Amino acid sequence: MSKFNHTQRYIESTSISDTDGIILDVVGSDVPKRVDYNNFITSGSGYCGYSHTGAFAGKPLSNNYVWEAGQGINYTQTDVNNDLYKVLSLDNAVHLAVDNPYWTTPDVTGEPNVGLFNGYALPPNVDSLFDYTYDFDTEYPSSTGTGFEGSTGRIRLNDLQYGDQLRVRFDFNVIPQIANTTIEPALWYSNRDDNDNITFTFPLTTSPVFFGGGTVGNTYLNRVEISAWVISNEDVNALTLPAIKSDNPIIIQPLGLLVTVIR
Repeated sequence: MSKFNHTQRYIESTSISDTDGIILDVVGSDVPKRVDYNNFITSGSGYCGYSHTGAFAGKPLSNNYVWEAGQGINYTQTDVNNDLYKVLSLDNAVHLAVDNPYWTTPDVTGEPNVGLFNGYALPPNVDSLFDYTYDFDTEYPSSTGTGFEGSTGRIRLNDLQYGDQLRVRFDFNVIPQIANTTIEPALWYSNRDDNDNITFTFPLTTSPVFFGGGTVGNTYLNRVEISAWVISNEDVNALTLPAIKSDNPIIIQPLGLLVTVIR
């Protein structure tokens, strides 16, 4: 993708004359001003972008990667007893099967296959917001107690800039198994230093969701939003995936992630 196209995509109110810079109509001035592309992008431009994926591990191949009624990822009584945030993985095979544009205009078929939009709406200088092939156990074979053990994939923050804000809308179904159940959706988050050493692990939670009487066995769609700042080298190099904790057994059907970067 050229600089010209990448810039043009995000600056609707500008006219672009060449690849060396962009012409901005400045409020209060009769003279448009040229701003160098690289300086414009890296100096706090205020532009954002996003990506979406439905590539959750466990989606059934037998049903074209669509959760069947009553099926999903079990959050068990053992998980309840352990006060566990169950981390939900991504899978590259599911990504290739489900993250396919279903529209024709604009045509994004020639863009990199990095999400549902094929990278069309990504922020400038961000190659992807997901890593579908990442394997935690391969990178940390002797790790214990982080909560990421056994997980695959990650939300990829490596191309973000200091000062960016991360917003993740996590879409999922929950099927309560016991009345009066409270769940706590979160981003399970591990900061890492420049040598990829994990320095601190914690849940970035949103508001809890309560399922009262008459909810057992029913399927409820949730679309929760979780935000985080990106202000240091350990944030840019962080590992993160969505997670859910519950005070009773439930069935989880993870559906999609809309990851937005705000500058």
